[in-house]
Amino acid sequence: MEFETTHEGELGAPVEDVAQEAVDATATRYTRTPDIDVEQDLREQLHGRGLRAVTDATVEEIATMIRSGHEVRIGRHDGSIE
Repeated sequence: MEFETTHEGELGAPVEDVAQEAVDATATRYTRTPDIDVEQDLREQLHGRGLRAVTDATVEEIATMIRSGHEVRIGRHDGSIE
């Protein structure tokens, strides 16, 4: 699973950790509101943190794992879920 930044400058943390925060926020939202579009929400969460997935397949794979209830580990989460 690869991600790239959408703007110039520092993210303040490793790309994998920032991506993990986006994944965790999407998984939490899905748990509370299961009718959301998981792929779209994940894209929005990533974008809001200055990232995008390199391929659509990455977003699809993560979304499938979230909907299946599997834990997705990309990086370390710092505990700041929205």
